[in-house]
Amino acid sequence: MNEACYKIAVEQKSKTIPQKILLYIEDYFNKIFTPQYNPLYYLGAISSILYAVIVLSGIYLFIFYRTNDPYQIVQNITEKQWYAGGVMRSIHRYASDGLIITLILHTAREYLNRRYSHSRWLAWVTGLALLIITIIIGITGYWLVWDERAQLVALRTSDLLNDIRILIEPISMSFLNNEGVNILLFFILHLVHLAMPFAIIILIGLHVFRHSSPVITTPKMMTYAILIMLFAAAVIMPAKSAPRADLSKLTTDAPFDWFYLFIFPLKDLIPKQLFWIITAGITLLLFILPWTKRRRLLPAEIILENCTGCEQCNKDCPFEAIRMRFRTDGLGYRMEATVISERCVSCGICVGACDFKAINLPEMNDVQIKEKINKLMASLKQTNKKPRLLLFICAHSAALKNIIDINDSSVKGMANVKAIVLPCIGMAQPSMIEAGLETGADGVFLCGCLHGDCHFREGNTWLHARMDGKRLPFLNRTIDHNRIREYQLSPINTNNLFDEMRLFEEYLSSYNKSEYKGAKVTKLNEKKILKRMIAFSVIPLFFIIFFSQKPVYTFYSKDDSLIKFAFKYTSRYKVDCKEVTEKETEAKLKHMRKTQSPFPVMRMNCTGERLPVKVVIFLDDKNVLTKTYHPSDLKRDGTTYVYEEIITIAGKHKLRASIMDSKTDEPLNYIFDKEIEIKSGEVAVIDLTNKF
Repeated sequence: MNEACYKIAVEQKSKTIPQKILLYIEDYFNKIFTPQYNPLYYLGAISSILYAVIVLSGIYLFIFYRTNDPYQIVQNITEKQWYAGGVMRSIHRYASDGLIITLILHTAREYLNRRYSHSRWLAWVTGLALLIITIIIGITGYWLVWDERAQLVALRTSDLLNDIRILIEPISMSFLNNEGVNILLFFILHLVHLAMPFAIIILIGLHVFRHSSPVITTPKMMTYAILIMLFAAAVIMPAKSAPRADLSKLTTDAPFDWFYLFIFPLKDLIPKQLFWIITAGITLLLFILPWTKRRRLLPAEIILENCTGCEQCNKDCPFEAIRMRFRTDGLGYRMEATVISERCVSCGICVGACDFKAINLPEMNDVQIKEKINKLMASLKQTNKKPRLLLFICAHSAALKNIIDINDSSVKGMANVKAIVLPCIGMAQPSMIEAGLETGADGVFLCGCLHGDCHFREGNTWLHARMDGKRLPFLNRTIDHNRIREYQLSPINTNNLFDEMRLFEEYLSSYNKSEYKGAKVTKLNEKKILKRMIAFSVIPLFFIIFFSQKPVYTFYSKDDSLIKFAFKYTSRYKVDCKEVTEKETEAKLKHMRKTQSPFPVMRMNCTGERLPVKVVIFLDDKNVLTKTYHPSDLKRDGTTYVYEEIITIAGKHKLRASIMDSKTDEPLNYIFDKEIEIKSGEVAVIDLTNKF
C-alpha cells in the first residue's frame, strides 16, 4: 500500500469545536432514538416530507384564493372554513417554517461533515439554491395575505430591491399609498408563488441526481411524528392574520416571522453597503466552496481483462460514478464497467463489491492491501496469550490519531492488534477479510460509521449485507463467522472502540459465543419510538410557534411618523438633440430612421446620457437629505426615480425641497415649499411626479 496515502488517511484533521458540538448532539439523539431513527440523519428526507405537505396544503388554499380582495379572502378561508381551510393554512404555515429549519440544519451539517466537495458539488450548489428559493417563496407567500405583516414585508422587500435596481423604477413607488396597490400586483405575486415550486421540483431532482439510492422519505414512525406535530401546532396556535394592511399608517407591532424575515432586521442594523458586501461575499463563498483545494485519492480504475460485467460495482457505487457499457475488448462477456472519474469520490466501495479483482483505487489497490495484511500479520507475535486481531477501520468513523500508531500500524495500548485504514468500511472486500484470517489473525474487527451516517452514504450498509450473506460478494462458507465482528462508531466515542475490541478478545480467548457481551444495541419497538418522537417534537413545535410570531421586531417606534418623498422625472439630455435634414434621413436605411414623420424638420435624433437630478430637502430648517440621482438604464438615458423615507415626530413641519439639474442653459430649479401636519404613526406622501 502507498505509505503516503496511508498517512493521509491516519493523519486526518482534528475536529473543530462546531464539529464536536454536532457530534455530541448526534450522540445524545442516538441514545434517545438509536442511530436508525436519529432525526439528524434524516434532515434531507424530513425536508422532502415537509415540502410535500406544503404543496398539498397549498393546492387546497389555491382553490379558494382570489386576488380581488386578498385580505378578506384569506380571512374567509381561515374563519369560515376553520375546520378545513383554517387547519390547512396553519399546517401550510408551520410546515414552511419547519422546512426552513431543516434546510438550514441540513446545509450546516453537510458543511461541518465536509460533504460538499468533488462530485458532491452538484448536491451542494442545488441545496443552496433550494434554500434561497424557499426563502423567496415564503416571503411572497406573506404578501398574499395583505395584512400588516404583509405590509411590513412588502415595504422592507421593496427597500431591499431598491438597492439593486438597474432597469426598473423602485418598487417602493408602488406602495406610496393604498390606491397604488392593485389586483395586478397580487396576480403576479400569486403566479410567482405558484411557479417557483416547480423550480424546486427540478432542483430536488438535480440535488439527488448523482445519488444511486437517495433517502427522500423518513421512517414510518418519524413521518407520523412530523404530521402529528404539524396538526398539533395548527390546533394549539392557529395561524391568523394581523389587521388589514394600511399604507397610510406605520406598522409598528405586527407579528414577525424570524425564519423567513430575518434578513430585514440584519439590513436595518448594518450599513447598506456593508450589508450587501457581507451578503454577496458569504453567498459567493458558499457557492464556490466545493472547488476549494482538498486532497483526495485518485479515482477508481477498471482492470478490463478481469471484468466480467456482473454490474455489482455499478449497483453499489453511491454516487453513480460507475456505468456499464457494451464490451470494447472482444472478450466473451457482454458488458464492462467504466468509471466516470469526475464523479468518483475514491471511497473504494466498488472495490469491496468486486469479487474478480477488476476494479481498484490506484493508490490503495487490492494487491497492496493484501500485501500489507501479510506484512502486518507476519510481524505480529502473540503477546500474553492474547488473540491476534486485524482491524479494518473507516477513516471517518473515529479519531484515528487516538487509535493508531502510524509507524507500525498498531493500535495504541493493544500490541496484539494491527490496523488497516480504509477510505470507507465498504471497501473491505470479503477476500481481504479471508486473507487476514488465513495469514494468522485470530479475529477480524470491522469498524465503520454509524448506521444512517456513513460518510459515503452506503458503505456500512453494503458491508453488513455482504457479511450477512444478503449481497454479493459473499464471504467464503468455510470461514467461521464467529471470528468476525462488525462495529459502528461515532468519532466522539472513539474510546468505546477499545472496550469493544477487548470484549472481542475475551470472546475469542474463550471461543464461547454465549460469553460474548458486545456493544449494546438499544432496540425500541415502533410504539416507543413514536412516543419518544412525539414527546421530543414539543421542543421544535414551541420553537416554530414562538419565533414565527414573537419576539416582534419594530422598524419604527410608536411615536414615529413618516414622510414619503417621491417623484419620477425624465430629465433632458446632456447634449441637445440634433435636427437631421431630410437628405441625412433619406440616406439612412428605412429601419434605421428614428421616425417616419412627414415633416423633415421634426425628425429628431435624440440619444445619449440624460442629466442627473440633485435633491436637497430641509425639514424645519434642518437639512435631512442632499443627494444626486442618476437616470435609470445602463446608459443612463432613462427616467430618474426618486424615493426617500424621512422619519420624524408628530406635529406640524415645514418641508422645503429643491430639485435641480446641472444644465447651464435654462437649468431646472424647482422648489417645493409647504407646511404639513402629520399625526403619530401616520404616513404623509409627497409625490411630485408631473409637477415640473
